[in-house]
Amino acid sequence: MKTRILVGIGLVFLLAAMFLLGPWFRAIAFTAAALISIYEMDQVFRAKGHRICTWPLYAIGALYGLAFLPNAGLSALGLCLLLCPLALCVERVCNPRRTMEDTICSLFVCIYPLGFYVMLAMVASHSACLLLLCFTGPLLGDTAAYFIGSALGKHKLCPHISPKKTVEGSVGGFFGGALGGLLAYAVGRYVPGVDWGLLPALGQALVLGLICGGIGQIGDLFASTIKRWAGIKDYGKIFPGHGGMMDRLDSVLMCGPVVYLCMALALGI
Repeated sequence: MKTRILVGIGLVFLLAAMFLLGPWFRAIAFTAAALISIYEMDQVFRAKGHRICTWPLYAIGALYGLAFLPNAGLSALGLCLLLCPLALCVERVCNPRRTMEDTICSLFVCIYPLGFYVMLAMVASHSACLLLLCFTGPLLGDTAAYFIGSALGKHKLCPHISPKKTVEGSVGGFFGGALGGLLAYAVGRYVPGVDWGLLPALGQALVLGLICGGIGQIGDLFASTIKRWAGIKDYGKIFPGHGGMMDRLDSVLMCGPVVYLCMALALGI
């Protein structure tokens, strides 16, 4: 437990550094996260006997961080992501040793997590504040769900996926997400020296946080279904006591498309 707490504190400082130290540090951090996530997903499918085609995926992951730099070619990154399935299909045709199951698994990784990482970059291109909310909403939601579920939980939420999660904890997760939205709003409004971009109104931040508190739970449960299918406990061991990169970001990744959709509907972008 002590190791888990210390690593958790370190991750909080890393999250703060991503926003306070500027776009270059953010670009490096997100590139590393994307590459590690691809590796972890590769290991998941290897555990089931599948060999995915990794070179197009790593190529996109290596370019990914550029999307967080000022005046970066986000559209070019999106084009590369669209070309990635084409490269995987061509590789399947040219490589007789690549099975169709391997190619399908490769296409899956192109969507999850790579496509979801790109959605986070699209949010960041308009608002660092809303990108922060993609983290604080689900992470505080997960924390609230754990403590409320431990204290009050009686009714199982999805016992076939995660036996310890409860309905009471899930409800608490929504309120924790709203607190995450409030935290992102306060940081964006009152922390100087950072170009936070588009700033949501207080009500918008609370609603988005509430939504992320729920969507983050779906991301966590979906990631758990993959781990159960592969017969593994964690995606990796890079964070002692917490698991792998995908274990930490499964809920965050799922919030990217939702926050961007809400932002697009509100602003017409």
